[in-house]
Amino acid sequence: MKFSKVLAGIAAASIAAVSASAVAGAELVVSGAAKDANGMDLVFSSATSWMPIAYNNGERNETVLADKTKAIVDYGVDWSQAKSIEVAFHVTEDTREDWAEENNFGGAIILSSNADGNSEHNWPAKEFYGVNDEALEFTAESAKELQVEKTGDYAYKVVCPIDDTNSVVPNQQMVQISFSDYASAVWWQVQVDSMSVKDASGNTLISWDGATGACSLSPVGAAVEEAPAVEETAAPAEEAAPAAEETASVDAAAETATPAPAAGDTAAATTSTKGSPNTGIEDVAVVAGIAAVAAGAFVVAKKRK
Repeated sequence: MKFSKVLAGIAAASIAAVSASAVAGAELVVSGAAKDANGMDLVFSSATSWMPIAYNNGERNETVLADKTKAIVDYGVDWSQAKSIEVAFHVTEDTREDWAEENNFGGAIILSSNADGNSEHNWPAKEFYGVNDEALEFTAESAKELQVEKTGDYAYKVVCPIDDTNSVVPNQQMVQISFSDYASAVWWQVQVDSMSVKDASGNTLISWDGATGACSLSPVGAAVEEAPAVEETAAPAEEAAPAAEETASVDAAAETATPAPAAGDTAAATTSTKGSPNTGIEDVAVVAGIAAVAAGAFVVAKKRK
């Protein structure tokens, strides 16, 4: 079997696995995913993003492929009052020794909103790099817009302001909030404890539990009752497998395809999807796959030491 086919198989398996569970070297513990009664996503959780669907009136489910499986939900939040997002997290106990070796946790909090004909605040990331932890002699990168502060032993909090650059647009169709980790192969894992949206006085407007995905508010409005079920259409039986005479051409195409990027080469692999014009979630899926592949390579390297 050609080596290019082996790489393609590993990549496909890794991307599929990352959506189901945390992989070795993944930075975010995969937990808190939640779905509504129709199996639609209320909270999306992966090794690189923890993202509640904060509002969705269903219009984009019909027109945007990436939004078809997102729950139609309205928690009754007055988004004009939202002034900050607070995410609390901790390092898992079994990976704290590795966390203490290097201050390299980086990512972003993203409040993304869309309206019909208005994508000005689609996926506006406010970034952080490193944490402030005097006990570990860690200092966060001051040039980044957000700062991660220590709240306890291996426990941290990051606060993202909501301003003119990332406020929820008027007549919104979709609002989603992502705590995103910029993927790299490391040996520690972070568990999201909570995500809260607060007003100017620090009062909580809405919050989610990081372990369960449970929301502090109950949905309101008829939109929730109208959430469409996800439709799956089976492929015709005659198309289930390629004809024997087609196999040779498929193999030939696989051998000449552009090779997968080397493990850890995240720049090469994300170029084509960076800055998605719809929701940015496509980037999350791609980077999650890269993290899985890179982590696998580092597992082998570490065992050989």
